[in-house]
Amino acid sequence: MSERSARIKAVLSLGIIVGFGAVSTLAAWTGEATATSSISTATVALGVGGTAGTATSASYQMPINGSSLFPGASSASVVVVKNTGSISAPYVFQGKITEAGTTTLGAGLNVVVKTGATVSGSGSSVTCSGGTTLMMKNAGAQFGGASNPRPLTSGSSETLCVQYSLPVNAANALQGASTTLSLAFTSTVGS
Repeated sequence: MSERSARIKAVLSLGIIVGFGAVSTLAAWTGEATATSSISTATVALGVGGTAGTATSASYQMPINGSSLFPGASSASVVVVKNTGSISAPYVFQGKITEAGTTTLGAGLNVVVKTGATVSGSGSSVTCSGGTTLMMKNAGAQFGGASNPRPLTSGSSETLCVQYSLPVNAANALQGASTTLSLAFTSTVGS
């Protein structure tokens, strides 16, 4: 091999070594980004009470004086339903009678639930005046199905007036009887 050929081979070999060295020292630049989302769920909750400020409990004893009810007498009270959840949600309510013993006082009562009404009267003649009737149960019948859905935005409330009366022709067997009248409120969103 000639000296010239050896030099060419040496230069070419040097070029390959330098070329590999240059490739191995190349820098790679990268960029990164991340998209995140914090997900939480809403709450659907109702509270009941005597005023909008106290309507935060899941149960409320309506202060209706029915201990001395007699034929022709009526009494009324208000119950406030409040959306204590975090989103707007409609609610419905259903009336329920729980008889005590074998008497049927609850079935013998007339019950009216109104919105926009006020309690008026005194003594044995207290009624829900004005307003719009949302539910009615006549003497001799049970409550029907649930009310139509009522809209409630988060934090808002609706005042309902509940009136019950014993008809003048109430059966004599109802003397000394007792019953429990309940309104069950339910709010549902989604399927």
